[in-house]
Amino acid sequence: MAVSVMKKAGRNKRSRRTAGILLTLPALIVMAATVLYPILWSLKISVFESKGMMTSGSFVGLENYINVLQSSQFQSALWNTLGFVSVTIIVELIIGFAVALVLNRSLPGTKFFRVLFTLPLMIAPVVSGLQWRWLFADQYGVINSVLSMIGIDGPLWMGSVWGARTAVLIANVWLATPFVILILLAAMSSLSEDLYEAARLDGANAVQIFTNITLPLLKPAILMILVVRLSDAFRVFDIVYILTQGGPGGSTEVLSTYIYKSTFTGLNFGQGSAASFLVMIMIMIISFGLFRLLRPKEDR
Repeated sequence: MAVSVMKKAGRNKRSRRTAGILLTLPALIVMAATVLYPILWSLKISVFESKGMMTSGSFVGLENYINVLQSSQFQSALWNTLGFVSVTIIVELIIGFAVALVLNRSLPGTKFFRVLFTLPLMIAPVVSGLQWRWLFADQYGVINSVLSMIGIDGPLWMGSVWGARTAVLIANVWLATPFVILILLAAMSSLSEDLYEAARLDGANAVQIFTNITLPLLKPAILMILVVRLSDAFRVFDIVYILTQGGPGGSTEVLSTYIYKSTFTGLNFGQGSAASFLVMIMIMIISFGLFRLLRPKEDR
């Protein structure tokens, strides 16, 4: 009797496993066709001398990767990207924490502002870039018009290095900060109010409560924000290309615009594919480091 029950349980387990495989197989096939195959094809192109969509010439191994790493344009784009990623994530976290802490309180109008802060998430990056290009326009832009009304001569935003960098930063922060706010709000709403009451009874002030209770408990949310926003910021393309196209003088050239120009303007698909894989490796290494740094000590 016991043997038959065990055999029946084994058959049920195998049937469930088979059903699970069959149910996920269509999704796996679609993923393989739309994600895995292009990645493998791009990897193949990156190790051949390729001047077009199809591989041509001889096998060059890591030569494309070496040429990309030695390229002054790639190095400049890399430093610009690292600076952009660092500054934009820091600014987004500061603004996100400030807004989330205010909206987390039961104050009049907080529901309206919660809805208001989600609006940028509904706008495509291309549309956002076009609207900010109009706002930052030198002669007819809204920003310079407002500055002139208060007696300030607006700068040539896209004509100066730091003006262009500031414009790209503002446009990207406006587009991405609502994501940070929503994640932090969702995490804050799950925190127990008893902890805060106990801390207040012990005489803790607002800064101590934030640094010793709120911030440590929000580590999982911060980790998710950093990983998601890190990959997004490293791959930023729409805002930069629409606003500055990497100018002036390559001062806003980032890795995505470098890859685009190298691949589709210079028609060097081998080096473009190699640069794409180098960026992917950088994102993987930094994301892995963030997971190691921010996960709980008992899980390390």
